[in-house]
Amino acid sequence: MQIEGKRVLITGASRGLGRALVAAFVDAGASEVIAGLRKREDREALMADRVTPVRLDVTSDRDVEALGQLAALDILVNNAGVAGFGNPLTMDFATAQEEIAVNYFGVLRVTRAVAPGMIAHRDGMIVNVATAFAKVNLPIVGTYCATKAALLSLGQAMRAYLAEHNVRVITVMPTTID
Repeated sequence: MQIEGKRVLITGASRGLGRALVAAFVDAGASEVIAGLRKREDREALMADRVTPVRLDVTSDRDVEALGQLAALDILVNNAGVAGFGNPLTMDFATAQEEIAVNYFGVLRVTRAVAPGMIAHRDGMIVNVATAFAKVNLPIVGTYCATKAALLSLGQAMRAYLAEHNVRVITVMPTTID
């Protein structure tokens, strides 16, 4: 897909891969990169030409509903994610709940908010960031891997339903990222 002139939303843009993606889309010529951030203090780090920082906690109905006020987007990168560590049988249950809330339901929630605009324009790209461990579980982050496996499956379903509207869905599965 051509990036130049496109409007892009990146969730989880405050650090790591998300922040790098913001810079990469700007460098590739995107007309606007909307950087979804949970924390107000991260806003300053992303203030740049063609970057619009917005408050976006993907677990918040209010934050996600606000996306409906945006003009149609061309590209959505579902990058927000959290990972808990430890034995799935003994780790804090709230950590596992947060992982599924962010890594799976957050993607579904944001995609539901953004996809109608893409469908209306009969064009768009949705990129879900999973992990290679969605296919082969790494036990130290077993519940995280499970949520990303669910995301991989969700991406397949979204691809099937959105294909007729010329909205492409891909799931990328990186391993460790520097």
